[in-house]
Amino acid sequence: MTCLRAGNRLMQFMCALPLVFALAACGGDGGEAPSTTVPPTGTVSGQVVSAANGLPVAGATVSTTAGSTTSAANGSFTIPAGVGDRTVVHVEKTGFAEAFPVARVTTGQTTPLGVRLLATGATSAVTVSTGGTVTVPGSTARVDLPANGLVPKNGGTAAGTVNVALTPVDPGLMPGDFNGVLAGGGSPTPIESFGAVVVDIRDNSGTRYDLAAGKTATIRIPLDTLSPNPPATIPLFFFDETTGLWREEGTATLLGTGSNRYYEGPVTRISYWNADRAFDSVLVSGCVRDANDQPVGNLLVESNGTDYSGRALALTAADGTFRVAMRRDSKANLSASEFNPQTFASKLVTNVVKVGPSLVDFTVLDCLVKGATPVTITTTALPGGKVGISYNETLKADGGIPGYGWSLNPGSSPLPAGLSLNSSGVISGVATTVGTTVITVKATDSVGGTATKQLSLTISKVGEPVQIISPSLLPPGRVGTAYSTTLAASGGTPAFTWSVVSGGLPAGVMLSSSTGQLSGTLTTQGTSTFTIRVQDSGTPQQSDEQAFSLTVERVFPPGDMLTVTNAPSDVGGTFVVNQKFTTVVLGGIIIWLEGDISGFPIGPFETLQISFDQTNGVSSVTFEDGNTGAVTNKWFCTSIPIFNAPCQGVVTVNRLAGTAVFSGVVVPLNSGPTVPPITLNGTLRFTPF
Repeated sequence: MTCLRAGNRLMQFMCALPLVFALAACGGDGGEAPSTTVPPTGTVSGQVVSAANGLPVAGATVSTTAGSTTSAANGSFTIPAGVGDRTVVHVEKTGFAEAFPVARVTTGQTTPLGVRLLATGATSAVTVSTGGTVTVPGSTARVDLPANGLVPKNGGTAAGTVNVALTPVDPGLMPGDFNGVLAGGGSPTPIESFGAVVVDIRDNSGTRYDLAAGKTATIRIPLDTLSPNPPATIPLFFFDETTGLWREEGTATLLGTGSNRYYEGPVTRISYWNADRAFDSVLVSGCVRDANDQPVGNLLVESNGTDYSGRALALTAADGTFRVAMRRDSKANLSASEFNPQTFASKLVTNVVKVGPSLVDFTVLDCLVKGATPVTITTTALPGGKVGISYNETLKADGGIPGYGWSLNPGSSPLPAGLSLNSSGVISGVATTVGTTVITVKATDSVGGTATKQLSLTISKVGEPVQIISPSLLPPGRVGTAYSTTLAASGGTPAFTWSVVSGGLPAGVMLSSSTGQLSGTLTTQGTSTFTIRVQDSGTPQQSDEQAFSLTVERVFPPGDMLTVTNAPSDVGGTFVVNQKFTTVVLGGIIIWLEGDISGFPIGPFETLQISFDQTNGVSSVTFEDGNTGAVTNKWFCTSIPIFNAPCQGVVTVNRLAGTAVFSGVVVPLNSGPTVPPITLNGTLRFTPF
């Protein structure tokens, strides 16, 4: 299936976004004998996670027209699916909004799919005969249901009471691909979102409900957009779970004030509703090549609006070229990512290029480069060896452009006598001397990218006692991401057996008894302490124990950003928090958020500081961009009267929730070249305290 944009054909589709309805059954008209042709199928394999925190969701029912399965403890699943550019997968789990992600499935191939389930915002019991109102605490989302206005979707008698679930949805989690069919019909056209909600109604037996014929409900959709000037009225669109497209039906009016604005309008069905408008788009042409200057085909390229809430995707052709849509006279980020079916992680695989604004179709002069991520050495520890016994261990790396060449870094200590490192990363030989050596190894990818790492290698005498030689402080990990590190031991008699004797491993991590590898997908923030034992195979057997500590860091949900109006081009219209450098300074109650960083601490940077106290609230806002050691621009405003840079607009900080909401915050320039004041809008998150 090919999606159309205003007469231009685009291969566009969305991966890994939650959708919200039941699949419509397909069938004939009864006038023909059923076909005996078996439709072609492929395979969909991936992971179900919570959109709120990235944690795996176990026990979710995943189904297609070709089969059904249940997600495993780590959220993974594999299922057959019908072939098509918009194959719908049904995912359901109690406590979450029902989801229908759309995938592109090819005959005989496996399509990776990351599914993000949206936790239900609020659920309330409503009496069918009287109707009622359901709201979400802390949100303007609302639905007003009429008396005697609900009926079971598949027919039958309505129950006396039903459970109404209402969930506001960030546009970044919208189902579909920002393509909608307008009220007059025709081909799909690009749409821009200004907010969305999910309404789901079921009785105690699980039967789903819809509005009765001739009945209407009223919904409120919280305003959620990157566009600075939302329209006073806007079309409403519901999601068509059969085609994976949005369909226009009705209009809504912008009401409320400040950060509590919302769109309100009548609807005639219970479903997933979106405040959208169609927009004129232009096509961005470009190409993707790897670092060897070879074309990269079949890669998904995304344009993601930075001054509007819209997104489009296109596949590269065999020669690496692509054409992808974006809003006319607007700005967007252009990049490509891949979903890894082994680690269940989505990884940016090209550089990010800022494009627009443009009034006409245009071409990006420089190709996106796949493999622009840096080389990293993933070997964490070297196992010990013994004098007179053959040693063989292969170093491992990731990132850059494989294949890798290996060497000792200039200035490194030499390997223990008798051992050598070849260009393939294999340390081998027969050691002749006892001792511990710290070496620095170097990996060089195929285009000259390099990485270095210090590793310790211990050689012991035959008969020496077994000893764990890995450091007690293990490399940290992040919630929702794959983790892997291997423990090492020296002495004793191989093979070794590893076990946990006290404490507990972080949730989602397992210890391999034969290799000493700690691996899995981390699920819980915090620091875990535990003691591990290694036992050799000698007679008599020997063992050693060591206490370890592993810290798992929190990962914030994606999509939090500020729009930055009138900022220099290097800021690019948005401020997105770089999670690694998000800090809360308690002394003066200052929230320090580091933004997009390239090559920190020697490259460009962006920072945002919010100072506040418990009595007066926010007292100052400082925004900087420039290069380390030489700030180019610094904007500053304060609510303290003695300063001549007053803050305009509203900043609302919730320490316990970890949110800072900006609404029309105008910040004048405090130092640097003469540029206009900037205006900040949006929500950022920080570590609650």
